[in-house]
Amino acid sequence: MNTVIQKPFKQLRELLAGTDKTTQTILRILAAVFGGYALTSSIMAVLVVLLPWEKADVLFFSVLFPPIIYTAALIWAFAAPTAQRAWRNLLVITLFCGILALAAVWVR
Repeated sequence: MNTVIQKPFKQLRELLAGTDKTTQTILRILAAVFGGYALTSSIMAVLVVLLPWEKADVLFFSVLFPPIIYTAALIWAFAAPTAQRAWRNLLVITLFCGILALAAVWVR
């Protein structure tokens, strides 16, 4: 049973750590598109919950700020030394912001 669970994770780790340039490029594109979207969504959720402004100001800010975050995530996905590092950093920041947003909503 334990081997059945560990096998996909081992394959994913080998895929992310691979040196094939085509695979690394595809993984970076996926990290840029999907990781950037998740990162942008989680950061905006945190900002909407935590900003002490009026609703109109938060709405205005939330429309203007996401392209900056998404562009930064796209740049990071291709500037990272490896695709594994790009995915890891994007997901760690996304999870941190998501947990922070949930905690802020729960405290309110």
